[in-house]
Amino acid sequence: MAEIKPDILSALSQNGSGLQLQSLASSLVEAETSGERVLTERRVEDANTSISAMGQLSSQIGLFKAGMTRAAETASRSASSTTSAVSIEVTQEAIAADVSAVVEVTTLASPQVTTFRFAQGTNSSSAIEAGSFSVSAPGWDDRASVSVPSDNATLNGLARELHEIEGLTVSLIDTGDGMALIVKSQDGTQNGLDATSITAIEAALGLTADGSQGTSDADENPLGVSTTTSAATDANFTVDGVAVTRGSNVVDDLFVGHRVTVNSLGTATLTSSESSGSVRERITSFLGEVNALKSYLNTATQRGLNGAEAGPLAGDIAAQSVLGKIRGITTRPIPGFGAEPVYLAELGIMTERDGTLSLDEDRFERVMEENPDIAQALFATQFGSDQSGLTVTGLSFAPPKPGNYALEYDPSTSPATATLDGASMNVSSDAQGRPVLSSSEGDTYGMRITLESAAAMSTTVRYGISLADMMAEYSDQLVGAGGMLARRETELAQDLEDFEDQLTAIEDKAAALTERYNVQFGRMEAAIASLNKTGEYMESLMEAWNADR
Repeated sequence: MAEIKPDILSALSQNGSGLQLQSLASSLVEAETSGERVLTERRVEDANTSISAMGQLSSQIGLFKAGMTRAAETASRSASSTTSAVSIEVTQEAIAADVSAVVEVTTLASPQVTTFRFAQGTNSSSAIEAGSFSVSAPGWDDRASVSVPSDNATLNGLARELHEIEGLTVSLIDTGDGMALIVKSQDGTQNGLDATSITAIEAALGLTADGSQGTSDADENPLGVSTTTSAATDANFTVDGVAVTRGSNVVDDLFVGHRVTVNSLGTATLTSSESSGSVRERITSFLGEVNALKSYLNTATQRGLNGAEAGPLAGDIAAQSVLGKIRGITTRPIPGFGAEPVYLAELGIMTERDGTLSLDEDRFERVMEENPDIAQALFATQFGSDQSGLTVTGLSFAPPKPGNYALEYDPSTSPATATLDGASMNVSSDAQGRPVLSSSEGDTYGMRITLESAAAMSTTVRYGISLADMMAEYSDQLVGAGGMLARRETELAQDLEDFEDQLTAIEDKAAALTERYNVQFGRMEAAIASLNKTGEYMESLMEAWNADR
């Protein structure tokens, strides 16, 4: 016979069952629901732990992305000049190449300055005729319209209208000997106003074809206009003895990825190069960021085998996917930076026994001596080609697929034709008449190639996304809206809500069971009490019978 535990027994009652029915009901309910409750509570705890760990992982991914961005943006190229006559700076490290050149400046670029002087007695409110005219310069795409309104037909009104034109700076000053309207263009001969434009301004000031410069005449030159013009000049200099002309003293198209500024007449030697020490520091920083994220993921996803404590993300598919991606960067090809894809091992980056990445500095130095541009695959997303005489660009918001593509340009057909990766390209010309080849389909969509000449060409162009940019983009995909980690956090939050609902359902079930047992045991107790009373009656009756004998 099974032992009846003391905690469900009570002192015998004359009329009751002798059992503590409330305690018995609680024990039965606990027996029916405790297993399910413990399991669900553990699931709630695990879900909370996973949500917290996933938040920490998202934070780690954010730090990793910031590190990748820093690695990509840190400069490792140094540019310098031997004199102040010419200065040089790196503007686009991703596409900049080494520079070593002697520049001799013979002429600085300067603006055209046209001064319209007026007779004594004029002032900013002196009246002119209302009306419209246009001005232009050789380098402008279109003529600019000037309208002098009737409600402000004054010297000041004309100065304001001219000043609104892009490329012109206009001032109206009192010289002490009459007013002067000064119209200054941007630097370079292509930006100076043409003779027709200057004549149009004179006409707006009241000077007619029959009027005389500097002579006041009520009909032919009411303001006594006298015009002088200082012609614009271009910057003229030589680069290693080759003559170069530019319309500005700031030149962005002389050396790729650099800005050259001519400051004064003279000679300077310009240099730009990437030091292996600077590149090594960037790579070391890059590896540090990768190792930090890998270490966190290894700890967070460890299974807890052989007595080790399981990580908060053990078995989590999303975290395992990120870890796999990070582990795979050493074997992932980086296309678009040469004839063949680049691998990290080529730079001397290797995996240690503990899984961390390190740099073999001796091998790195040898590689940098042989091919100093190879490190661009880590840090510098870029378009490029080994062929000179062309510029390759593309859409930043819709870049092409990384890789190398065969370019063919044939100007002998009518019209000229071009193909890229075997697909036809759109052929047009820019403002300088140079051929512009554009791709509008396939893997090369958005690539735009500008040729320096219309000569036939057969070459290879490429587009490569640096590993740092790839990792930064991957980080965005993980933590951004709709990203894998964001979706996983949503799933975990939903799981937690479901588990909490299950706990509520278990509590409701326990309450219902308790009520049911109380009712059932209450009926049983009533029946037992009734039987006990009947038994007492029978005992009393039997005792009475026995007493009568």
